[in-house]
Amino acid sequence: MFNPERMSDQPPKEEKPPMVKIESTRIYEPSAAIVELSKHRVVFVNKITPETKICLIGDGQGMDTQQFLQMGVNPENITSINYEQNEVDQANAKVLKNTGVEMRQGDATDFENLKNTGLTENSQEIVTLMHVLEVPNIKGDTEKNLVNNIVRMLKPGGELLISQYKHKFTKAERDLQKKIGIEKITAENLQKQFGDDWKKKFKEAYGLEWEEGMRYGEISNIRSKHELMKLFEQNFDIKFEETESEYVLRMKKK
Repeated sequence: MFNPERMSDQPPKEEKPPMVKIESTRIYEPSAAIVELSKHRVVFVNKITPETKICLIGDGQGMDTQQFLQMGVNPENITSINYEQNEVDQANAKVLKNTGVEMRQGDATDFENLKNTGLTENSQEIVTLMHVLEVPNIKGDTEKNLVNNIVRMLKPGGELLISQYKHKFTKAERDLQKKIGIEKITAENLQKQFGDDWKKKFKEAYGLEWEEGMRYGEISNIRSKHELMKLFEQNFDIKFEETESEYVLRMKKK
């Protein structure tokens, strides 16, 4: 949902690659890292209070946003944004209904777009990014823009919580992907993204032949521990953790 082209005397912006649709991985339950956070209510050093300003990026079904409400954070201090409009609508109609928090559609790789959601520079004390980095097309300039925008929206000393799966899912793990809510890659969605030659373009982009039943976890963008540290170490002090299935980074803005 990037901004549509507008008639302008300015030179056109560089066109972004198509963002392959990927649903939230948290349809059935909150993120494990957020559940753990709720036990002690500290990302890096600061205690979460009702007045803590928090932005959740990519909380597809609103389950993580709900966790912060249960921690006692005032609804007016929570900003929850998501790229997919259908997920925004679903979250607002179900999990976040009557909570005082309304999820907003926004593109976290475009700061001007973020301003439309009410976010400004140096305004947030905590930002969360649960499994968003796995979206296949978050790489290159898109990846850099996302990190830079998080840095811009955090206050000095603000904190960042990120999780990423350690491995791509395999074909044999499709039942597991279904269980945790990772969506199928449908021919219809790929045709919308890539056009009539979508099978060839899909293979060129992800190195795999598309087949019926394939899910997005099989083409996810997985970084090594070193790559994750390198992505954030310039701007953040980092506490690195890992579980059996995921990496978790607790960070404080330098």
